[in-house]
Amino acid sequence: MNVTQQILKTPSAEIAPFPDHGQERLLLVFAPREWIEQPGFLDRVSSSCPEGTRIAGCSTSGEISARGAHDEAATLTLLSFEKTQVELVVQPSPDMESSRVTGSELAARLCSLVADPAFVLVFSDGLNVNGSELVAGMSQGLSSKCLFSGGLAGDGTHFGSTVVIADGEFHHHAVVGIVFGGASLKVASSSVAGWCPFGTFRAVTLSRANQLDEIDDSPALQVYSSYLGSDAEQLPSSGLLYPLEVHPPDGSPPVIRTLLAVDREAGSLTFAGDIPQGSTARLMNASYDQLVNGAGLAAEKAVASLANPALAILVSCVGRKLALASYTDLEVDAVKDRLPKDTILCGFHSYGEIGVDETDRGIELHNQTMTVTLITEV
Repeated sequence: MNVTQQILKTPSAEIAPFPDHGQERLLLVFAPREWIEQPGFLDRVSSSCPEGTRIAGCSTSGEISARGAHDEAATLTLLSFEKTQVELVVQPSPDMESSRVTGSELAARLCSLVADPAFVLVFSDGLNVNGSELVAGMSQGLSSKCLFSGGLAGDGTHFGSTVVIADGEFHHHAVVGIVFGGASLKVASSSVAGWCPFGTFRAVTLSRANQLDEIDDSPALQVYSSYLGSDAEQLPSSGLLYPLEVHPPDGSPPVIRTLLAVDREAGSLTFAGDIPQGSTARLMNASYDQLVNGAGLAAEKAVASLANPALAILVSCVGRKLALASYTDLEVDAVKDRLPKDTILCGFHSYGEIGVDETDRGIELHNQTMTVTLITEV
C-alpha cells in the first residue's frame, strides 16, 4: 500500500499529477463545501489522478493532514493498493425518516460488489440524515461481515448544506460508501471523547428519533438555554460547546449527542443522533487538556490492534474544534505522536463520527469524539 498526499491552500492552486502506483486506487478528498461546488474544482482533482482512480470524500468543518489541522484547505490523499479490491457506491438519502433504509440498502449494494469485504468507509450528508438510523441500517448488513467507520459531512459552523463526493461529482442528500475487499487489508478503529458532564440529570419526556421536544415536561430549548446564559443567543452554533450525555432507557452505554438545529417557535432541538424518549441527559463541557488526552487515547487504542498502519483517517467533531480553538493542532499532534513516524494522516472535522462503540463489538454514531481508523495492506 502506497499513500501520497497533497494539500491545497486555495481552490485554484495547482494540483500535481499523482503517481500511477498499484492495481487499485482511491483518492480521498476533504475540502470546504464552497470549494467542492465551485465549477471545475473536482474536474481538476480528477484530472490529476491516474485513469481508473476512484474518488470519494465530503465537505468539512475543517481538514486534517499529516501537517496538522487546517481551515479553508483541501487535502487530497491517494491510496494505492496491490492486493485489495476497491468499489464505491452512492446511495440517495432523501430525508431523515429514510435513514435506516438508506443504510440497509447501501450495505446490501456494497456487499454485492465484493465477495469478501474487509472494511467499509462511509461519508454521509451531515444535515439531512439521522446518523443513528443510518448506522443501524448499515449494521444489519455489515456487522457479521466487516468493520465500518467514517463520518458525517460538515459545513463549517454554517449548518446550511453539506455534500459528499463520489467519482469526481458532488451529491446533496446522499451517502457514499467505499468497500475494500480481500484478506490483505488490515484495519483498526477507536473513538474517544474526553468531555466531562456537569449539572443534574434531566428526564427526556418527549422526543422523536433525533428531535428533542421536552425535558422534564418543559420545552427542550427553554431548559437547554437556561444552562447556556448569553451563549444561547448564538444557538445552534454555540451548542457545539455543550453536547448532551444521554443515558438510554434500555441501560445501553451512554452516548454523546451534538446539537444541529433549533426550532425556536416549537421550542425543540434537533441532534445529530437519536435521543430516545425515557432517557436521562445532562450537559457536558471540556478543557483542551481533556480533549487532547482523549484524542491520544483513541490513537493508543487503535495502534494496539494495528501497530504499523500506512494511513490514519481522523474524524473529529466540529464541537471539539470550537472548544480547542487555537489549540486544535494539539489533538492532531496527540494522535500523530502515538503512531509510527511514516504513517500519513488525513481526515476532517465533522457533524458526527461513525466508529466502534464502548464495547468494541458494535458500531454507532458518535458526537464529540476523535475517531481514528488505521489502514494498511500486508
